[in-house]
Amino acid sequence: MLKRFAVIGLGYFGQNLARELTRQGAEVIAIDNTMSKIEEMKDDVAYAVRLDSTDERTLRNQGLEDLDAVIVSIGEEFENALLTCVLLLEYGCKNVIVKSTSPIHSKIFRSVGVHHIVSPDLDMAERLAITLINPDILESISLASDYRIIRMKAPKYMIGKSLRELELRRKYNVNLITIQRRNSGANDAPDSIIGVPMPETVIEQADVLIFMGDKRSTGRLIE
Repeated sequence: MLKRFAVIGLGYFGQNLARELTRQGAEVIAIDNTMSKIEEMKDDVAYAVRLDSTDERTLRNQGLEDLDAVIVSIGEEFENALLTCVLLLEYGCKNVIVKSTSPIHSKIFRSVGVHHIVSPDLDMAERLAITLINPDILESISLASDYRIIRMKAPKYMIGKSLRELELRRKYNVNLITIQRRNSGANDAPDSIIGVPMPETVIEQADVLIFMGDKRSTGRLIE
């Protein structure tokens, strides 16, 4: 099913996120109040719209409440970012994500009910795009030479099968580094780590799997 997102604010982070979401097959609406940024992005996303996101009527007319997520990336203009988030929450947007540049700002965003807060760094746009496209991905860490580590919930097609049956190395060219096995009992025993999964190890429903591979191979694994 096609994922649909809006990115409001097309600075460095916003542009990278919009392009990465598009690259991973999502439909993206890119929004900014500067025409030059819209011109720069219009060929890289499904729609590029120039508007002031603090204008209540104009923002409401975009139908953003129907999207999978709206990401607010308005840079240093904290008041505009805050007002935009408040309006989106009022419209019933189900997943409002905001870029925050300070702990105080994060605290304020959290107090008004923003669903998720991210702090930008060199590869945050790519990592956020991956987790938005596939909610089963809990974490993605880029490594040198186009490799990455992904931490993900066990996909349905793997549950109940052994590693020998899955043939992950042959089919996907990825390495399963370890398995975090969630405690399913009623007591408070901690989760266990299967440090070196063996060919006969069977994937269980609540398992969290940690893989390493090149970006193309891990991309095929999580499609």
